[in-house]
Amino acid sequence: AVFKSKVSFAISIFKEYARFIRTQFLAKCNNDKIIENNFSETIFYNKVNFYKANIASKIDFKISRFKGEVRFVETEFLSSLNNETANNFREVIFEDKVYFNKTKINTQINFKMAKFKNSVCFLNLHNNDFDFNNVDFNNVDFISDTKIIQTYNFNNVDFKGVVNFQNLNINTLNFQNVIFNNMVNFNNVKFDNNCKPNFENCTFSNQFNIEHKYIEYNFQDLQNRTNNITDKYKALLDARDLFRKLKSNRIAHHNLIDASELRAQELYTRELELKYKENKSLKEKIEQWQLFFYRKLCDHHTNLLLNLKWLVITLGIFASIFLIIKINKYGINILDIFNTYWIYASSLGCFLLFVLAFFKCLEKMKAFVCVNLIIIFWVICYKPKIIFGIANLIGDNNYNIYENLLITIYTIIVGLILFSLQKTARKNSIVPN
Repeated sequence: AVFKSKVSFAISIFKEYARFIRTQFLAKCNNDKIIENNFSETIFYNKVNFYKANIASKIDFKISRFKGEVRFVETEFLSSLNNETANNFREVIFEDKVYFNKTKINTQINFKMAKFKNSVCFLNLHNNDFDFNNVDFNNVDFISDTKIIQTYNFNNVDFKGVVNFQNLNINTLNFQNVIFNNMVNFNNVKFDNNCKPNFENCTFSNQFNIEHKYIEYNFQDLQNRTNNITDKYKALLDARDLFRKLKSNRIAHHNLIDASELRAQELYTRELELKYKENKSLKEKIEQWQLFFYRKLCDHHTNLLLNLKWLVITLGIFASIFLIIKINKYGINILDIFNTYWIYASSLGCFLLFVLAFFKCLEKMKAFVCVNLIIIFWVICYKPKIIFGIANLIGDNNYNIYENLLITIYTIIVGLILFSLQKTARKNSIVPN
């Protein structure tokens, strides 16, 4: 069928199978107010098929009801008008299955307040921008085998069934005030330019299967996200709420490794909250410094290697200071204590490490750790008792005030580091049950 001018099926009832296969709706767009193809408030009691239909201008299905299966397969929505009236499915109720397969859409489809009571499939669509506002979905699939970069915005959406994002290249993915009542799967989804999905005030009730790297933020990332936000404190509260919900979701489904990472992100946001909060209490000030300490020490019990590095640095610095005090106290010649050749070799090694760090061939932290490893090696060979600070306090009273102060401080710091170390080594111990 060919409709060369405006056509209206408004407030109609189709009792049997409605087939608009290869139908051409060719009316040209005259202005924003006129609807060239009007199906508003129409009831379709049976199947509807718009296979390869060509719709040159605006089409309006608002407040219509589809009681049977609906197919928009290879349908072309060609209106160039970029507003809500271009392709209008506002407040439409789909009671059966819906297919948008290889559909060409020049501008957005308006699904505001639409309800999909059965499954819906958006497959290999030829456009790149989708905006769903106040929509109720049951089971929904967003699948593509094309390389088209797509944008999705979900605002005040309720996903009652399974949500499946598959083989998509996504530039922007926003979820705001969204409820996920069932499983959510991201299978082979790529985010363009390393963008990450944005979740704001969302609820997760079942498994949320997304690669952790797409919801992973380090401390600097979170700080950067708030740079252009006026109310930084509120933004960080929202971010912490998200990480808490995702962490709880991971715990509920026995994914304790990701839960521990999300726990760390939750603590990052808490530290930044306290940073931007005005009129902090003494307790909050202490909490802020505590969070800073554990972030630097072991990344909130998620980085065992970082924890070990600080242990090595602490042992090395203590041994160096302790040895300097001994030399000044007794006038000892260091060459009389240690093997001369090994001292020269160690000194050369330390010098080379500092040179590599200076020319940025080696990270400063790594170079510093290696230097302290050399120092610890000598302590083990010469007097390993020094490493056990508390033993020095108990077993020998021959120390001056500086030595006693040094050993006491060292014992407290090493105790904290060792406590953190054993907790970090047992990853699941940092995630609350």
